[in-house]
Order: sequence, then C-alpha cells, then structure tokens
Amino acid sequence: MASPEPATLITLRRQPVIDYVTKDYDGFRQGMLNQIPLLLPNWTDRSETDFGVVLIELFAYAADILSYYQDRVANEAYLSTATQRRSVVELLRLIDYQVDPGLAASALIHFDVSANVTVTAPRLPYRLKTAGVPGEPDQTFEITQDFSLELVNNAIDLTRVPALPAGTTALTLPRAAHAFAAGDLVYFEAKTLADGVERTRRSPMLRIVDVKTVGLDVDSVSWLPALPEAFVPADTRLKGNNVVATHGETIADEPIYVGDGTPGQRLTLSRKPVTHLLKRSPSGRRRSAAELEVRVDGLRWEEREHFLESRPSDPHYVTSIDENDYLTIRFGTGQRGSVPPPGAQVKAIYRVGLGGGGNVGADRLTVFLTAVPQVAKITNPFNAVNGADRESSDEAKISGPGMVVTQERAVTLTDYELLAKAFAGVGKAKARVGLRGGYKVVQVFIAPENPLVIPPPAPSDDLKDALKQHLESRQPVNRMAGVDVLDPVYVPIDISVDVTLAAQSSRTQVYQDVRGLLRDLLSYAVQDFGQPVRAGEVFSLLYRVDGVAFTLLRRLARSGAPIVEPGHGCEFADVPMAENELAYEGTITVNLFGGVL
Repeated sequence: MASPEPATLITLRRQPVIDYVTKDYDGFRQGMLNQIPLLLPNWTDRSETDFGVVLIELFAYAADILSYYQDRVANEAYLSTATQRRSVVELLRLIDYQVDPGLAASALIHFDVSANVTVTAPRLPYRLKTAGVPGEPDQTFEITQDFSLELVNNAIDLTRVPALPAGTTALTLPRAAHAFAAGDLVYFEAKTLADGVERTRRSPMLRIVDVKTVGLDVDSVSWLPALPEAFVPADTRLKGNNVVATHGETIADEPIYVGDGTPGQRLTLSRKPVTHLLKRSPSGRRRSAAELEVRVDGLRWEEREHFLESRPSDPHYVTSIDENDYLTIRFGTGQRGSVPPPGAQVKAIYRVGLGGGGNVGADRLTVFLTAVPQVAKITNPFNAVNGADRESSDEAKISGPGMVVTQERAVTLTDYELLAKAFAGVGKAKARVGLRGGYKVVQVFIAPENPLVIPPPAPSDDLKDALKQHLESRQPVNRMAGVDVLDPVYVPIDISVDVTLAAQSSRTQVYQDVRGLLRDLLSYAVQDFGQPVRAGEVFSLLYRVDGVAFTLLRRLARSGAPIVEPGHGCEFADVPMAENELAYEGTITVNLFGGVL
C-alpha cells in the first residue's frame, strides 16, 4: 500500500490556521494531521498502522457525523430548508398557522324503508360502510344527527306529470304521494333499457325550498337549483329520504383522564386522525373543525382557537395536531381559560377518519352497520365529495407564509387564490374579475381536493357557500360587488401515439409504461387552471421510456374535436386552456409496433 502524502503545514504568523468550513471526514483528518508538526514535532509516522493515526481517523469519523447533525439542525431551523414535518409544524406555529389536518368526505345517502321511522339515540351515530372491494379498505361513514324517513318518499311515481324540461324548478303532487318539507334533499332518477342493459341517469342533488297547497289535496313542491336537463316523467322517479353522512367512526371508549389541578394541562388522544369537517363560519384562521366533544365532570367545554379572549372561569380548551397527526387538548392556565380541578374526570368523545380515501364513488355505500328494522336498502347516489388529505409539508411552506402575505385580507386576485387554496377541501383555485348584473365581482373557480374519479367531480354547494362567506368577509368595503365561487370547466383530452419498440423490448411492459406516463401527464395532480397540454411534453415523456425506439404522435386534441383525415393537415398541436378550464384524461390510445411479447 502506498504511503499517504505528507501533511501540509499551514500557518499564519506562526499560528495554525483552522479551516472552520471543513465539514467532512477527509477535511477533519487532514486538519488534525496538519497540527502534528506544531504540537508534536517528534511524531513523524503518518502510516495507517500508526496508533495515533488510527485515533485521528476515529475522531474524524465522529466529527463527520456531528457535522452532519449540525447542518441538519441548522437546516431545520429555517422553513425553506426544513425537511422534517415536525420542524415545519413547529415553525409555522410561530406565525399562528396550524398545518391543515385534512377534511372528511361527505356523501348523500338514500334510504328505502318499509315503514315510517325516526332514527334517534341510541341508534346514533348511524353507521354504514362501503361494500368490500378486493385490495381496497372499507370506508366507514356515520350520520350523527336525528333524521326521519317516510315510506312515501322512497320513490315517487311521476307518470302523471306532464313534462320535466330543463330549467324546471317545481311540480305538483298529490298530498298523499309525498311527505316533503322545506329543506329536504331530493333527486330525480330515470332508468331506461338500452341493448338489454339498464341505464340509470340522475339529476344533481336538489334542495326543496317550498311546499305549498295549490288545490284540494294537491301541493306544489319547488326546489333549487333548476333541473339542468330534461327528464321523461314515465321513466323517472323523484327520490327523497336522503341524508348526509360523513366519513369517520366514533370513538366512545377513550380512557378517562383525571385532572391534577395544574395550569395548562394537556391530554393527547390515543387514536388518529381525528375527523375534521368543514366549518360554516367564515371567522378564524382554521377552515375545519374537529369532531370532538370534551366533558369535564359531565360539563361540556368549548373549543377555541386561542385563549386570548378567554376569562379565568371560561370552560375553554384549544387543540393542536403534531407531525404524526395526534391531536392534543390543552386547557387554560387560570388566568386565560379555566383549569380542570384536581380529581376532575375528563372524557373525550371523538371520531377518527378523514382524507381523500373517503371520496368513494356512487353506489358504493351499501352496507349498514346499525340495525334499524324499517331500513330495507341504502346507497349513495352520487360520489362522496370534500375528502382531503392532510396538508403536505411543501404545501404548508407556501400556505403559511401566504397567510402572512395576505393578512387574511382579499385585495388582489393572488390574495383570493391563496385564501381559496388554503381553504379545507379546495385543491385548485383561479381568480379573475367578472360581471354580475353589470357590477364587477371576483369570480373564483375552484376544484375539489384529491378527486378519485374521472372526470373529477364539481365542488359541492356546501364547499362553495362556505368559501364564498370566507372570501367576502375578507374583502375591502366597496371594492367589489361580491364574490362568485364557480365550478371549473373540465376538458377531456385525447392522446393517440404510435410507438415503435427497440428489438427484444417487452410489448407489455412498454405499453404499461407509456400509458402510465400519458395518464400521469393528464392527472389532476399535474394539471392546473389555464395550463395548456403541449405536444412537446408528450414527446419528452415517451423518449425516456426504456425500449422505445421512436414515437409518432397521432392525435392530441380535445375530446369531440373533429378528426383530421390523412393528408388534410396535422391532428395534433398544443391544446390551450382558458383560465377557468382544467384538462383531464380523455381517450388514450397506444399503438405498438415491433418488440416481443
């Protein structure tokens, strides 16, 4: 083995120069070797077998590890360089920003009953779940409020109704044929038989706004919004008995915590993640509220965002969520917020379950877990919506400082977009100035967070109403006539490619890789409002696939666009998007040439 190079002695005015930017093993080792001639001039052996050199290398190894820790600590102290979720959570708390815990999905549940029934405690919460699908976990939903079901509202025959054209907002029904009241949720369902296959078509969810008498035993039932398309009465049924259920499961057996009388007592719940639902109130920084009930010696205490306005005797508590999604309850100090007395029994009842996994498809929630003899059948006629995963660290790094920038005010269009994107349940947002009745308004187009279906669903009315209140409460006075929160325009994009494979390339593997990349390109996570789909992106993706010799892009266009005949022009070009449009996956065709099976 060749002997190591002799150490180079670096001095300044006969003093050793220490390299303070040394960060690795080699630098520390060389730095210590440089000190030997000054401190121990008789030590001349620099071979790796020398015991002193062995100790130097061990110290250099330890210093390298400590240097790494030092750098990591320094990086975790700044939001822009922090990589640990705990660091991001704690840093954002310094500016009064809590990382969004996510949101539970909600679904409209239709009940078919054999007799009238009112579901109350002890049958609440009423629990139901998805039918088992191999490879997918079941999702449990609950209804936590009393609700009534009427036999006549199962499915009302509309054969005698003259017509149901688009734009209809009311119809007349015999009083004995329904039991509707203002506020009920209904929908129209038409079933037709085509080519031996039964097809089902449903209207959007409608809310009854008025039921009034218009004749002898005849009522006029009106609803909003208007029917978006026509229905044939002979094939259509009006379905009531619809109740909103939310994703999550009640935990009623949490161990009882015994107070010790000290200020600022804390209680960390044993299960996670705690269900959060969208708040209707526009006030406060938090967009969602935990499904949590805290009782101290049987008295229910109230949650607050902070103790700043709490008096010493107020039964208030605040909550926080750590990097592992565990929720901690913190009580007052006696100066701001009351303190649970010594020996007090603290009981927490809460629900767990949230996230995009709850956005199940239509007709998936068909298994009831709570026994009610009068309930014969249940289903969710529409996709579950509003489920959102917890805010990622990267998202929080943008949203947290964004709250400081906007100061919870909506002045510029960027402010509206930042506030909308930070709102629980909103995945994408685009703001622009529009007109409503001749007056300027801010139009905010939003798309829900983490949709699991194609095409993505429209945002729910509850989400749009809550966001509208949130934004309008932060508008400058007399700046605009208001805010309109609108649905996006989803645009399906067709892609067709010819792929020639290199010799001995697997056709199955290349097909899966190419199709997967094209689907990823048009995925909800990649696309954004107004973002064009470019031909260059397709080529750059496909040429990276192992086994592809060359590709030919046959078609890149909006679904439904005219097909260009051969020799009459190019059938692909960049597909532009308007600022309220969002591209998604249409028809993807991959034609393979060559290769082996």
